[in-house]
Amino acid sequence: MSNSLLTVEMKHRIGAVALDVEFALAQPWTVLFGPSGSGKTTVLRTIAGFLKPDEGRIEYGDALFFDSSTKSFAPPHLRPVRSAGQSARLFPHMTVLRNVLYGSGWTSKPHDALDITQQVLSSFQVSNYADRMPRELSGGEAQRASVARALVSAITFDGLTKPLLLLDEPLSGLDGTTRDVMIAALKQWTERWKIPVLSVTHDIGEAHQLGAEIVKIGEGRVVEQGPVTQVLAQERTRLLNQLS
Repeated sequence: MSNSLLTVEMKHRIGAVALDVEFALAQPWTVLFGPSGSGKTTVLRTIAGFLKPDEGRIEYGDALFFDSSTKSFAPPHLRPVRSAGQSARLFPHMTVLRNVLYGSGWTSKPHDALDITQQVLSSFQVSNYADRMPRELSGGEAQRASVARALVSAITFDGLTKPLLLLDEPLSGLDGTTRDVMIAALKQWTERWKIPVLSVTHDIGEAHQLGAEIVKIGEGRVVEQGPVTQVLAQERTRLLNQLS
């Protein structure tokens, strides 16, 4: 296949939206950008294997996720994909530390797993809540713990394919200062461990802060793809004019 990390070709109708999407990722962090209802979450769910598209083909590295022409479909648990969304969905019977540590799956290197987990919790500013149960957390604290679990589960020590980290607006409910901390920490960790990221947002400020490649979606189609300064130039100018 090509040098792309991920190639997506899919057609799928869901409700009033008829998706006909085709794009390839070659950058470490890519953002799906578009208005609510444009199909961004559906694309992520398809990549993760939670939804089977009507037709198309999805590849990640050397792994074939889906191919309608050969009726190939890899179930979610067999895909090197980790994800976090707008709902925390932590295990209610586990502490924050055990929730995040559970995602690692590092049975062969438990000490390394614990060390990395504690570092991630610290950088996400939730280390003080490590021994708390999910019911004892605020919504923002639970959300940060959920993102930490997804990140830790994407860190690998072997030479196998790096898991793809899918983020479906998990930072949208956080205040600006906390979101800035999370974005900086996420960029640091994913760059350090070379974890490819595909995230979703409709927030122009967040997209520019990430400085990532943008895949702009509108009415179920890819409208444009490229650097954020190019693809979202008009949106940024319009936003600045509104604020002035």
